[in-house]
Amino acid sequence: MNYENELEIDLGRCFRALMKKWWFMAVMAVLFGIAGLALTLEKEDDIYSATSSVYVMSAESYSQTQVGITAMNAYADIATSMKVCERAALLMGAENVTGEKIMKATTVSTGEESVASAYIQKNSTVMTVTCQSNNPVEAMEMAQAVAEAFVMEMENITGTDAVRMLDKPHAYKMTYDATQHQWMIRIVAFLFGAVFAAAIIVFTEIFDAKARTIRECTMKDELPVIGVIPVTKE
Repeated sequence: MNYENELEIDLGRCFRALMKKWWFMAVMAVLFGIAGLALTLEKEDDIYSATSSVYVMSAESYSQTQVGITAMNAYADIATSMKVCERAALLMGAENVTGEKIMKATTVSTGEESVASAYIQKNSTVMTVTCQSNNPVEAMEMAQAVAEAFVMEMENITGTDAVRMLDKPHAYKMTYDATQHQWMIRIVAFLFGAVFAAAIIVFTEIFDAKARTIRECTMKDELPVIGVIPVTKE
């Protein structure tokens, strides 16, 4: 009769194996941690963002306001067009800032009202312009320039001054902390090394064909036990 041990996971034995080979887990964690450190040696730039906003409000007539609202919602994407971004670059007057750079750094959204827009009536709409840069001052200048350029373009399109500047960028915030991101990569690499080593130890222990207990020697109690040799101390 052929006897074969079935795969049986002994959690206690796996835990003891992990405790016994803790040094292997430590070595793997350090190696992976060094690899993560090597991958993040190059210094990255922090990213800052600044926000400005424009709104539609005409004192002349309600219909003119509605025309401005419809136009701004329909042409909101113009704020990130090359024409508006190149005009914003001219307004900034910085040699290192081009229309293409502003276009890549700018996002717009409509319908969000800022604190300063609380006085605006319900028949108005607000569009926020957010610009990102590794220079906080540049981010603020870009946000203001794009908003001003958009107001000019909307005046050309609608023939009215219904679209106006609401909030100029008065502050900036860090949207990407490069140092924190690098340390996160290093910590994750360190922990992954330890978990990877633990997985190897457990996998090896589970599929180890060695018989360590009476139950394993008797094929899960299928064979009779003739005798047991006790452990003796010298």
